[in-house]
Amino acid sequence: MKKSIICFIVHIFFGSALIVPVFSQDSGSAIDHSGHVGVMIHESTIDGHRFAYHLIDIQKSPEQMKDMQNPNESDKTHHLMVYVVDPDGQAVQQAKLGHLVEGPNGAEQKIMAMGMQGAYGANVDFKEKGKYTIKAKCLAGDKKLFDRFHFEVK
Repeated sequence: MKKSIICFIVHIFFGSALIVPVFSQDSGSAIDHSGHVGVMIHESTIDGHRFAYHLIDIQKSPEQMKDMQNPNESDKTHHLMVYVVDPDGQAVQQAKLGHLVEGPNGAEQKIMAMGMQGAYGANVDFKEKGKYTIKAKCLAGDKKLFDRFHFEVK
């Protein structure tokens, strides 16, 4: 009888130890950033679509940026990459994505992003220190997705 009780307790202990990892696993709500370039500065979910914003300092990463720099944009300091994933977990392809970036001094930058490397990228000017408001509009099929967040340059 004592042996049966000990076996029962051992089974309960090991069984409950296995339950915790099952319930703590990520349900797929986060984006896998392992293949993304740059430093992640923001993540959000809009209508089931997940957005991950990554920033590359053009001046510090000239090797990464050699194919993404436009000679007409010599005043730009950073490259903003936005990874968009649909509710099914698939990268959104063939979308149109634009930004309205308002600087600490109130100056606005209107930028259209280009599809590249599984994301949408655009060069931006973050020369001035302070708080920037970044608004994004993504047209993915018949969906219009709007996002907004603040980013501080220190």
